[in-house]
Amino acid sequence: MKKFAVVGYGMMGATHLSILKKNPRAHVAALVENDPTKLKSVTQGNIGETPEEDLLKGVPTFTTIEKMLAATEVDCISICLPTHLHRRFVTQALEAGKHVICEKPMALSLEDCDAMIEAAERNQRRLFIAQCIRFWPEYEILKQFKDSGELGKPLSFIFRRVSASPFWAGPKSWFADTTKSGGCVFDLHVHDLDFINYLFGRPASVFSQGFTGTSGGNEAVMTQYTFSDGPMCFAEGSWAYPTGFKMAFTAVFEKGKLEYDSNASPALTLTRQGVDKPEPVTIPKKDGYWHEYEYFIDCLETGKHPEKMTLESARQSIEIANAEVQSMKEGKAVFL
Repeated sequence: MKKFAVVGYGMMGATHLSILKKNPRAHVAALVENDPTKLKSVTQGNIGETPEEDLLKGVPTFTTIEKMLAATEVDCISICLPTHLHRRFVTQALEAGKHVICEKPMALSLEDCDAMIEAAERNQRRLFIAQCIRFWPEYEILKQFKDSGELGKPLSFIFRRVSASPFWAGPKSWFADTTKSGGCVFDLHVHDLDFINYLFGRPASVFSQGFTGTSGGNEAVMTQYTFSDGPMCFAEGSWAYPTGFKMAFTAVFEKGKLEYDSNASPALTLTRQGVDKPEPVTIPKKDGYWHEYEYFIDCLETGKHPEKMTLESARQSIEIANAEVQSMKEGKAVFL
């Protein structure tokens, strides 16, 4: 059993803590949170189960990592803080000799990504980036169909991830500050650009359009990805919808179409070439948060290399995100 400390008790900190408490292979040894008001409530996110009310029962809480490490022995620290703080606290945890799981995105700049990778290598500790969509069942099924070749050549792919504004704390929320969150591109849309990177590899170029909202930062993006030998591929990310949340994809192959809509029932369907009626696809009950921790814990216990979520691939996704921002600013395609 691996002992974990969770750093940060916002929406994602509560999500990580909840998943860990349910996992028989993990023990939550501590929570680090310097804002006592956050310990009184839990913010529900767009996806995943609602964390239980008594989530902190039996979990020692500390205001700093230093105080936690002085009082508690842990194997791994889960960093669930605003993106601009990732480099600072990830490297601190690695320097303390602990393995680290860092909530997505890895960082806002390649410089920060490189510093985190260097710290992990120098201290000989594992650093995992929690890009949960790589582990989300519906997207795992899409990856399996693509890799198996069962439906033939991939032809066209469209991904969507859209929601109302995430500024739960108002206009002064860190989400609204692009220097801290990176805007919609880095916080929401990064899920799909990372999965596209995982599915097809590094694109040859990106062409993005988007707009800024009242926050002054990017609040919507539409991107076309080109590949030297790949399908047509597009992705939309938006914080500009009036209500709700939806993630979806339409994947067209030579011999069929796989379609997913998180708000539909059934959510995932397969329509084979020559068949008019789509067939529902059975989806495993556990979500991507559960599966990513199962994978990370397995890597820690066995020492195997995390091929499904390498640091090089996570860094590459940040390179793509920055290229999309550049494309929006310049109004032209950016080649990678």
